[in-house]
Amino acid sequence: MSLQHILLGILQEPKSGYDVKKMFDEIFSNFWSAELSQIYPQLKKLAEKGKLSITEEESSKGPNKKVYQTTQQGIEELVEWIEQGPVVHTERHAYLGQTFFLNSLDSTQKKIEFMQSLHKEMNQWHQHLCSIMEQAKKETKNFPYDLSDERFYPLLTLMMGVKKVGAIVEWCEEAIELIKLRL
Repeated sequence: MSLQHILLGILQEPKSGYDVKKMFDEIFSNFWSAELSQIYPQLKKLAEKGKLSITEEESSKGPNKKVYQTTQQGIEELVEWIEQGPVVHTERHAYLGQTFFLNSLDSTQKKIEFMQSLHKEMNQWHQHLCSIMEQAKKETKNFPYDLSDERFYPLLTLMMGVKKVGAIVEWCEEAIELIKLRL
């Protein structure tokens, strides 16, 4: 998956770089992460290629802010990317790398503490995603059938996040129990 393509999709509606980062943190966190240090260089590249337009707007908090929006050329690239079919086998999960090398820790208790910490983090994330899902259900009478396309397809990614993170929480619980058996 390409950060540039994600940005082209996000910026179909005008947003500042800060607003884009906020979307990554609040909406895309169950399948993509990006820091401002990654976002701004990509925004610049996309603008240089004519795939984003940039306008300046007044800001109530200081200097004018840049607002980005996908151009027709950018939309065409986004559509081409989607039409190429699903991009798979590109996930990176640092915590799994850490888990793979847990044997490097010198005590079983430290290994358990690592997994408990991961469990806590994933459980909080799962609860957060579930609360977003519950809010979406409250906002639509005939959920999910009456959702507009603009809300339905993002909902599919949220549904995957709820299931995926829920499965990770269960895996953490199982892993903790298996490690405890090694005491």
